[in-house]
Amino acid sequence: MIKNEKQYSITKKTLSNIQMDIERIESLDKPIPATKELILVSLNYMKLQLENQISQYNQTRSSDSRLRNERRIEELPELLIEYKINSGMTQKEFSKKVGMKEQQLQRYEAEDFRSISFRNLLKILHAIGLEITVRGSIRQNPGSQPTIAS
Repeated sequence: MIKNEKQYSITKKTLSNIQMDIERIESLDKPIPATKELILVSLNYMKLQLENQISQYNQTRSSDSRLRNERRIEELPELLIEYKINSGMTQKEFSKKVGMKEQQLQRYEAEDFRSISFRNLLKILHAIGLEITVRGSIRQNPGSQPTIAS
C-alpha cells in the first residue's frame, strides 16, 4: 500500500523503469531466451502490482466513499492512512493536526500502527474527527487467534 506522496512518486518512477525494461526485452530477436522470458513474466507481474497500487492511491485521493465503508478492526491502520491521503495532508501537516511528532507518526505508519498505544490511537481519532463504531460478534472458533500479516 502506498502511504504518502513520496512513496507514490517512487512507485511511479519504478513503474516507468519496469516498463522500459519490458520494452527492451520485448525488442530482442525472437525467440527470446528462456531466462529472458522468465524475467519478462516477473516484470509484467511487478508492473501489474504497481499499477494497482497507483490506481488504489489515486482512487483514495479522489474519493472519501471508501472511508465510510464498514471494516474490521484489523483494517484500522489502513483507514487512518487512507484518511490522511484523502485529506491531501502531508505527513508534517497530519502530525501537526493530531499533535504528534512527525517522526513518531512515521514510525507508527511504517509498522501499520502495531505499537501505538490505545491512548495515542484515540488522540488521533479525536483530532481528525474520525468516528469509529464497534460492533461485537462471536466467531465460530472463539479460541483461535487472528492471523496478523506482516
